Order: sequence, then structure tokens, then C-alpha cells
Amino acid sequence: MPNQLQNRVENYVGLLNQNIHAIQDELNQTQQLVESSEPGTVHLMAEQLTQAHLETQWVQVPRQYSHADYFLIAMDRFMQLDGVTGYSVLLPVEKETVTLVMTNLNVPAAFAFEENKDQNGGAYFVELSTGERLFYWSLERKQIQFNARGIIDLLVGNFAKQHVTVEQNQIIATMLTEFGRYMERVFNYSVDFNLLETRDDDVYQLIQHAEPQGMLDKLFVLSADTDYFLQSIPNGAGVMLDDNTEVRIFFVNDANALGAQRWHFQVIDGRDQYSWLDILLKYDFIANWYLSETDTLEVSYDQLVFAVQTTQPTDIQSIFTAEQGTTPMLDEEVLAAKGAAEAQAKEAAEKAEREAQAATEKAEKEAQAAEAKAEAEAQSERETPEAAVDDATVDPTEVTSETDDTETAVDSSESTSADATSATSTSGKTFEEEIGEALNSSNNTSEG
Repeated sequence: MPNQLQNRVENYVGLLNQNIHAIQDELNQTQQLVESSEPGTVHLMAEQLTQAHLETQWVQVPRQYSHADYFLIAMDRFMQLDGVTGYSVLLPVEKETVTLVMTNLNVPAAFAFEENKDQNGGAYFVELSTGERLFYWSLERKQIQFNARGIIDLLVGNFAKQHVTVEQNQIIATMLTEFGRYMERVFNYSVDFNLLETRDDDVYQLIQHAEPQGMLDKLFVLSADTDYFLQSIPNGAGVMLDDNTEVRIFFVNDANALGAQRWHFQVIDGRDQYSWLDILLKYDFIANWYLSETDTLEVSYDQLVFAVQTTQPTDIQSIFTAEQGTTPMLDEEVLAAKGAAEAQAKEAAEKAEREAQAATEKAEKEAQAAEAKAEAEAQSERETPEAAVDDATVDPTEVTSETDDTETAVDSSESTSADATSATSTSGKTFEEEIGEALNSSNNTSEG
């Protein structure tokens, strides 16, 4: 083989091998991400995969998981390791993408990550149909920041008004909180829980947009229609709720604050059980008051990270209608499967139509038969009385005929008797006896 040709082929093989090795490295990382039970390994693989770029030229991988998908895969793995429940992940067969959904929710909702494209990296956890950004996650900096405004807008301002129950909303809140606690506990993450914080000693920091104008008076009016009584406390007010839970709204003097008063919320239950979000979800009068005052103040969140509160909403209907499965399928396989399913559905519909038509025809025939039978019975009932009258009436001609027949029979009998009488000779012998004697006499004469 000429050296030039040999070198050419070897270079070609080398380029393919380079691409294949790059693909294999990413496959190995992906396998460790989904199979490892070691949290450190899962975190490391997630960090690498959310930054990797598989840009092979000679060996193409037409369908790949995106960086955003790897964030959700990693989140699912960590929640599995922590035993978090109440959700599932949709797996369409025709493309490599993952979407988180709640297993018990009265409204359609789907959650996924949106990659942050600026120099800070990371990703936002987003509810797709509304575009609400619920938290920001950086694997590199080991940081999670929850968005108080986005969470309240979604759960309190949106879902609760669509008849999502308190318990269903709390499942979402619990999932978010437990995920943050796990990352904080296992990896020493910096987590800003803000409205999700449940510690009694936590004082919720607030963003003050304007000086409060009769803010506590409005809450007092709303509480008057409930069983909960708002009471004055130093620099504010408090209300005792169910389960020995107290909510306090107060300010501290601060020359740097708007109006020289820095306002705070606090939830105290003695068990570190309830958060400010729990209060908003459970008590409508406090939720209505808070939503009406967000132009004045709201629970603090990182305003730089969430300078853009929402992303572009997505139509999620196709996410739920897509065929799901654990085995990926190529486009032609998907089309074939859809064609088979449509043909099966058509056949079932046609069969049902035939059966319905047959049942209709049978019912019509039975109805016609029943109608004919009823008509015949009615006709028979109308004819029966006339026949009875006919049987009871004797026709005079019939009587005459019967009399004539009787007389004829008598005459015939008399005639027969006369014939029998005439058949007897004067000698007193019967006709048969005379014939016998005549025959005997004839025989004797011949012999003589």
C-alpha cells in the first residue's frame, strides 16, 4: 500500500477514534451520574456534564441531553438519595429531554431548568406554563437561592386561585425545602431559603418599596371576619393562629431604612415547623393582605439574581401528550408506533360502530315484532265475541237438511227391511236355502 494512502486512512481512523473517545467519556460520566450512590460522585459528574460541550465532527450524536437536562437529572438523583417524594419525571421517547411534574396536582404544571447564559453560569428552576423562576442553582459555587416573589406568585397568586389545595401546594414547598436542606447538609451549600425558612429564631428580611400607610389597620380589618384576633405588640402587631403558631409583624428603628423603620415578619410555633409560605397558604386573610401590600413591602430575595423574574411561558400540552417510555425511539420508529396506534384506534372505533349499528337494528326488529304481536292479539280479541255468537245461532236451513237426512235414513231402512222380507219364500225357507236345494237337485239329475 503506498505510504500516502496509508497515512490518509490512518488519519481518518484517528479522527473517528478521537470523536468516539470523547463520546465514550461523556457516556461514562452520564452513567456515573445516574447510577452512583455516592453523593460526591453525583455532584462531580453533574458539574462536569453541565459544562461539557460534545462537538464531534466525524462521529455525530444527533440527540443529546442539554445542560439544563443534566441539572434536573442531578436534582432528581439528590432527591432520590434523600428520599423526597411527590413528583415524577416525564421521559418522551422521541427526544432526550426531562421534565418534572407533581404526581398530585389539580392544575397542569411542569418544571424544568433553564440554563443561565451569562458569566455566572448555573440554572433557574422554572415552572414552564407561567415562566416563574423559583430558584437559582450553581453547582460550581455550591449555591442555591430561592425566589420569594416567584414562589408566592406561583403557589399563592396562581395555583391557590385555581383550587389547588393547601396540601398540594405544601408538597411543592416541601420538595423545594428538603432539596435545599440536603444540599446544605451534605455539600455545605450556601442556601437562601427566605420565605421557606421554618426556624423560630429566623426574622424574615423584607424589601421595602414604600412607607407603609395603614398597613396593620388593613390586616386588622381582614382579621375581624375570622376567628383570629390581631393584637398590638411593641412596634407592630401579632396574631395567634392554630397549632400554637404566632405571627408577628413589627419594625425596628433604622436610620438607613425607608422612613427610618425596618419591617420584619416572624413565625413562631415552638417546633421550627412552619414558614411564612405555610402561613400564606393556610390563612387566606393573611395571604390577601400580603398580596395587596407587595407594592409596599415583600419578603426579601436576591434582586440581582432575579432581576428578571420570569422566562418566556411555554405551552405544556405537548409535554403531557407525548409518548413516554424508558427506551428512546428514532423518528421513523415513533412514526411507525403512532401509525400502529392510530390504526388500532380506528379499528376499535369501527368495531364499536358496527356493534352499535347491529344493536340498533336488533332493537328495531324486536320492536317491530312486538308491535306486530300486539296488533294480532288485539285483532283476535276483537273477532272472538262474533265467533261465539255465530256458534250459538242455528241456521233454519241446517235444521231442514238434518231432518231430510233423518227421513232418508228411515226410508232406506224400511226399504231394506222390505227387501229382506220379500226374499223369504212362501214355504218359509229363505232364499239362500232355496238356492242350495236347487243346486243339489241339479246335481242329482245329472247323476241320474
